[in-house]
Amino acid sequence: MEQEIYPAIVKAIATQKRLDPSQVSIDSTLQELGISSLDAITIVYEIEDLFEIEVANEQLENLQSVRDIVDGITKLVQAKG
Repeated sequence: MEQEIYPAIVKAIATQKRLDPSQVSIDSTLQELGISSLDAITIVYEIEDLFEIEVANEQLENLQSVRDIVDGITKLVQAKG
């Protein structure tokens, strides 16, 4: 499942910010990608729908990088079983 999460997040980010997916790496910060807090919420909502999970608002406030999103979504998907 983890192999599906990263590409889905890259696609969501690239679509939201109109970037080429190759510009998005696991180590990219949200700031480097020009992602505002509103963009991050939109991206996370898309991922929530895709993986049928719910990200707590407190978790959204701590997102600083693509890796943070991948790690958080991976934990939620694994917990869902």
